[in-house]
Amino acid sequence: MSASELVSLAQKRQLFSDNISGQTPSQTMKSKLSVHIRRFGKGSPFVRTQAGRFYLSSLLQDVDTAFVSKPLIPPQSRENVLVFRRDELDAITTWQGIRTKWKRASQRIFQTLKHHYLPRFEVEQDNAYTQIVTYVLVFRGNSVLAYRRGTYNRVDQYLRGAYCVGFGGHVSEGDLNLFTVGTLGIYECAARELNEELRLPETDRQRLKDGNGLSIIGIINDDSTDVGRRHLAFVMRYDVSSDPYWKNPERGEKGITQLQWVSEKSPKTVWLWNFEYWSQLCLRQFASGLTVARPAYRLIRRASMKPPHVLCILGPVGSGKTLATDVLKENFGYVEINTGMVMGELLGVPPVPKTPRAEFQSLAWTFISAPEGPTRLAKRLVDLVTNQDSPRILVDGIRQRATLEIFKKLCHPRKVGVIFVQTPPDLSYLFYTQRLAQGASISQFLAARGAPVEAEVEDLIEDADAVLYNWTGKLVYRKAIHTMMRDLGIEGEDNG
Repeated sequence: MSASELVSLAQKRQLFSDNISGQTPSQTMKSKLSVHIRRFGKGSPFVRTQAGRFYLSSLLQDVDTAFVSKPLIPPQSRENVLVFRRDELDAITTWQGIRTKWKRASQRIFQTLKHHYLPRFEVEQDNAYTQIVTYVLVFRGNSVLAYRRGTYNRVDQYLRGAYCVGFGGHVSEGDLNLFTVGTLGIYECAARELNEELRLPETDRQRLKDGNGLSIIGIINDDSTDVGRRHLAFVMRYDVSSDPYWKNPERGEKGITQLQWVSEKSPKTVWLWNFEYWSQLCLRQFASGLTVARPAYRLIRRASMKPPHVLCILGPVGSGKTLATDVLKENFGYVEINTGMVMGELLGVPPVPKTPRAEFQSLAWTFISAPEGPTRLAKRLVDLVTNQDSPRILVDGIRQRATLEIFKKLCHPRKVGVIFVQTPPDLSYLFYTQRLAQGASISQFLAARGAPVEAEVEDLIEDADAVLYNWTGKLVYRKAIHTMMRDLGIEGEDNG
């Protein structure tokens, strides 16, 4: 792939850091890959096959066909960031999401674990270490300062949320001095980042220098993504001064846009789905009255959502799609076709839980990754749809875009609607342990959610005709489903 193709795919799959705001991302990608290949040679996982084209060395059968270019000079300066060994840190950070009772954990981290300062470029690619970052919420009374990410990252993926309430970044070696040994420069990092990302009035610069107004309020441990697993965030609160400047604060970096105060007097309702995941965690915990977090829905394309049609319910493990399926069957007369059962039929094994989930996922991945796999599954689903004499048919659990696209094509001219169920990862884990696997560990949940056969599921939100947001318990979630169907003009039992 070319550097521009890699950037396009990475943007689509939400793989970039939130702090990227470069004007020429493809050139940056090309430069980083070239530097890595030059530095590590045959030890690099990357290789050129021709000028401007990159590939994985593990998939290149003939290593001698690798393209050799002129040497590139790597950057001279490197930021050394604070890290801990992941295996040591994991023994302390056993929760998922945000922990507000943070003092004991922080004492164990700072006083018992050996810390390291390593080049950020290296540890961003090394799963053996966890990087320490600060995530600062800026308060003015009961209002919290929010902003929108720059155009080069996840902003255009509006369904995933573009707004943020956290300022901050990596704790670096420069944040450590004689007076900050006890907390390894956490407060200094937060103050430095606030000074860089916002144009602070002199009053606040001095307050931060004196250590006033800034406090730790929690720790985020997020193993739901690769990026999350490589970072541990100290959530901090900064209460601004009374300086009139704060009525209309100004950004200090170009990646910060649309600064605004979120308050009870906000001109319009602020929905939690508009924010990135870490911001969702913080808003739910520290400013729950400022945003709407109840289960909700968003209708994107109404026509395909109205019967007669086939309705596909998609979502990651633990999201609540099974409950949505049950409601649509019991109260709205939908006939279910379960993709897991169909896959079991094609594999010749019983579905989960009779076949252990890990084993079933492995067999399913082998099947679906074969060239003919998506077509075989889609054709079988269409056969079952054709055999149903109902205007309301529901297909639960398609996992790959190829299967969905082939299924839609084969169903034509019958309409196919797609509902995606989105649930924050920490709540997905809770739902998973309550319904699918009581007492399951976080590692078991992540193994189920991160299996290769599940890799495309979250991206399927881009194909959704409607999105169900599942934030809390069953009763209000059921109500959201009923309200969505009523909004579509679809009658059902117990539709109030």
